[in-house]
Amino acid sequence: MVCQSTRFACYAVSSLLIMLVVSFCDACGEDPSEPIPQPPVADRWPWTPLVRPAVPVQDVAQSLHPVDAFLQARLHQKGLQPAPPSSPRSWLRRIAFGLTGLPPEPEVMERFLDDPSESACRAQIDHLLADQAYGERWGRHWLDLVRYADTRGGALDYTRPHMWRYRDYVVRAFNQDRPYDRFIREQIAGDAYARYGTEGKLGLAFLHQWVPVERDTPQLNRRDFLNDVVGVTGSVFLGVTLSCARCHDHKFDPLPTRDYYRIEAFFAPLQVSVVSLPFGQYEVPSQEPSRWSEQSDQWSKKLDQRKKWQDETLASFKDRLRGRRRLAASGDLKDLVFDVNDAELRAAMNEEILFTAEELKTYRLIRRQTARFANPNLGDYFSAQAYTAKDSQLRYSVATHILSGGNYELREDTVEPGFPSAISGTFEAVDLKGVSGPRRKLLAEWIVSPENPLTARVMVNRIWQYHFGKGLVATSSDFGKNGSQTEHQDLLDWLATEFIESGWSIKHIHRIILTSQVYRQSMNHPERRTCEEIDPQNKLLWVRDAVRLEAEVLRDTVLAVSGRLNRELGGPPFFPEIDDELMRRAPTWWEPSSLADRERRTIYMLQIRSLQMPFIKVFNGPNIDESCPVREVTTATPQVFALFNSRFFRVQSEALAERLVKDVGDDATLQIQLAFQLAFQRYPAEDELASCREFLEKSTTGAGQSSEPGDSEPGEKVPHGTLADLCLVLLNSNEFIFLD
Repeated sequence: MVCQSTRFACYAVSSLLIMLVVSFCDACGEDPSEPIPQPPVADRWPWTPLVRPAVPVQDVAQSLHPVDAFLQARLHQKGLQPAPPSSPRSWLRRIAFGLTGLPPEPEVMERFLDDPSESACRAQIDHLLADQAYGERWGRHWLDLVRYADTRGGALDYTRPHMWRYRDYVVRAFNQDRPYDRFIREQIAGDAYARYGTEGKLGLAFLHQWVPVERDTPQLNRRDFLNDVVGVTGSVFLGVTLSCARCHDHKFDPLPTRDYYRIEAFFAPLQVSVVSLPFGQYEVPSQEPSRWSEQSDQWSKKLDQRKKWQDETLASFKDRLRGRRRLAASGDLKDLVFDVNDAELRAAMNEEILFTAEELKTYRLIRRQTARFANPNLGDYFSAQAYTAKDSQLRYSVATHILSGGNYELREDTVEPGFPSAISGTFEAVDLKGVSGPRRKLLAEWIVSPENPLTARVMVNRIWQYHFGKGLVATSSDFGKNGSQTEHQDLLDWLATEFIESGWSIKHIHRIILTSQVYRQSMNHPERRTCEEIDPQNKLLWVRDAVRLEAEVLRDTVLAVSGRLNRELGGPPFFPEIDDELMRRAPTWWEPSSLADRERRTIYMLQIRSLQMPFIKVFNGPNIDESCPVREVTTATPQVFALFNSRFFRVQSEALAERLVKDVGDDATLQIQLAFQLAFQRYPAEDELASCREFLEKSTTGAGQSSEPGDSEPGEKVPHGTLADLCLVLLNSNEFIFLD
């Protein structure tokens, strides 16, 4: 029971607080009942409207490529000159790796060097853009942004066996040069566009890439999901850090907390799920039905055989344990011995008395094969299902509140869907009247609308980044004040308007960038010291920076050079070969796919969040738990072991040696020349040829490096350096790993 004096005290304190709040509002001249004041439109780039700038004119007699005109205007202001052009060989290597992630074939390089004309350059660009490898290369860039994985991550890391359909969808979109505005619509609201059919719905898996955290409170799970979707939508499509406005107004950019929750309101009714979705005409089952049927049957057969072996093995273990109980039982009780359950078998195994060490090892293997978590060994990879999205039937009653400090328990004002006020200049809600489909459609349409200046600027900057190693805005997912900013706003605006007017064609922007002189620049500048004093970070692009091949490109290139690359497109992921000890630590387990499958491009390799492939990780692969707009480039000792000591590189070096012998016979000079052509797309210099011949011809007493202990008798003459050793050295060189 509460006494009267306590009640009076509470009432008095409450009244006093109310009086203080009212007095404060009066002093500030604020009336809570008045409408919220409208925000001003931001007046600084990149929030300003997108307008095509005039191309600078330096010399009437000299006609420059528009991209070069913008860049050279900036260089001339600083008294700098661009570097001279690189060799035709370097240019062709750049565009081949840049567009397809694979080296040009020796005969292609030979033909181009015979005629490196402007028309031949354009023909090479068109040829590479038409190659299916283009979509695989640029699809990988997009998968970095959306943090693609075949498992959901977190402590449980459940498998998402149908996510490969989204990966293939992305590859197709780039190969088809699907307009970028449609690409965005499909991923945010593909369920709202009937005209896009099944293909459009596959894009909705973009909304399903979030990494769930195990929570005790369902409300927190929902908050995690919405926070993820809003944050990634803002960073990937708009290049802004929306997540920084979730708990408070953005500290650097014109993004108030109200804007964050107005955008969240578009996703408030969103529900993601796995549904049956027939395979489309462009997917593997329709394009290659015989291959699909064969692979599906093989996978089902493998799982059935494994299941049969598991059941029989466990049954034999349980029978032995049950038999032991029968022996211990007396008289008539023998017939009452109950079956052995899994817990009892596990306890008996841990005793290590009744079962041998080998049997215990087998039992533990079965436990790993049948684990509930982080287990990619499912039969669902070939079923016609997909990750899609839809709005709840209660979408009209779902309310979105501003959350104080981002805490779902501290609700403040209710907000309706709306666009960023820095661009729209208003906090007014969008009109939902007459909208029959998901409200996400309105957001998708605004993102690709002329009123939004961010989308095109962000995407052309990403394209530039992937060609040069660094974007004109280095922080490509943060165009805000806290990002890197840029000195090339006019160039970005020109490219962005060109992008939109071309019908949002990504291949059109490729052609513009790749035909510019800045892309052809050499890595060597005759006045490097002077340029570095004025612009040490090369922000004005007076010289070409070296670009290291990414981990996936490096692996694919090794396979291409050795002649073992399997160019098969699409389908469920292959299981790579990986050290069992690493899988135990994850913990997870899988049986490696066939050798032919493991020699497919890396984009088709299983992406499991609890265990990243060591080679990908050591060469700065993406963190697939988060959106990765820019990969780090570091040099670390483990990279040496991954290149020179790995089984993969040794096997591929031997395969390359076999290819050389098969193509040119036993002539050492021809073997060396072809090896250089395949690895570096050039012939060896005289001193390089002499050194390689000496390496191959020199002999020593005792076992060679390629021999196993005991393979040779004492005093026997064996080669000091085998052809496979030479190939391994070439594959470890800087020229192989870096683009000049």
